[in-house]
Amino acid sequence: MPYTRCFTALSLILVLQGCDQRPVETMLERYSNRVSNSLDSETQLDLDHPLALPTYPRRRERIRPVTDLRQGLLEVLKLRHCQLVQLVAERNSSLGKVMPPSRQLVYEIRFLSGLNQCRQTLQQNHADSGLIETIDEIYQIKQQNMEAALWNGIFTSEAMERNFSHAEPALPLTGEDGFSQSRQALQLFNRIAALNPIMQTPLTWREPDYLDQLEPHYQALSTLRYGSRWLRSIVLITETLEHTADVIEQRLAKRPLCYNNQANPTALIVKNVFNKYYAAELQPYMAKIHNQGREWLDLNQQLLQHFQHIPKSMQQYQRLMLTPESPLWQRYTQARNRHTEAWQGLLTQCNLMPNGS
Repeated sequence: MPYTRCFTALSLILVLQGCDQRPVETMLERYSNRVSNSLDSETQLDLDHPLALPTYPRRRERIRPVTDLRQGLLEVLKLRHCQLVQLVAERNSSLGKVMPPSRQLVYEIRFLSGLNQCRQTLQQNHADSGLIETIDEIYQIKQQNMEAALWNGIFTSEAMERNFSHAEPALPLTGEDGFSQSRQALQLFNRIAALNPIMQTPLTWREPDYLDQLEPHYQALSTLRYGSRWLRSIVLITETLEHTADVIEQRLAKRPLCYNNQANPTALIVKNVFNKYYAAELQPYMAKIHNQGREWLDLNQQLLQHFQHIPKSMQQYQRLMLTPESPLWQRYTQARNRHTEAWQGLLTQCNLMPNGS
């Protein structure tokens, strides 16, 4: 059922885009170029170019090494003391050896949980000390590697990788955009990552009951690719705001649009462009991208903060892209503020500022 919802949502997004293969770019170019035309500027905005963004680190740069168990230690588990024979057998099967990161993640959590329960049982039953010592050794190896296992299960997945590609279109102007499903997936990943300190304690703990819910969330990220689409949207908006601010500032630097705060026919045309193409089209879209983006960035930042050891390539990507202090977000907010000030200067000069602005 979750898979069906994901594909349905993606189909709806494509339908909403209609025949225009670049509806967001069309809207943004129309707005900025209408401003240019109304101010007699020959400068035109063209958003048909690749994104100028850092690329997501390659998988080999993201993966963290884990220590494999020695064969002799695994043989102990075949004694059936820990009731992990079936789990180990599945992992060592031909299919188990090519498990996707999502399934490997579930396996590692279930394995450590079962091993922990086994240790507790053996100690309570005063089992052979040599057996307990061996089980403890296995447990400690798995425990020490758990953070890396959690990291690999989340960050080496194809689903996560697709959320940072540059190949997806911008988020739709209206309707379903995949944000809700993406937020739910990242919230669950945060819960998974938060398990690590719990699993490092000597207290009895059990695997969470939501492990079987993981796969649909991976599927949602992989199918909807919200992050990739949001990245394109925020970059396109930023370039549009910068370009439009340039046009307005250059016009005002040449000569005033209005004299003595008296609106003229040209000023009224400019005000109409502001209302029709900025206030009615761009501003609602920008508000959605802004609000969703802040939450999406926060969830990604929280997820990374659960890990003490982050590969260097991911540390760099985090600084550049995934914090409110990142160049990506700072450039957008600076463009937004500059764009607002440019319009305020122009409309104030003609006594056409909207009420409440």
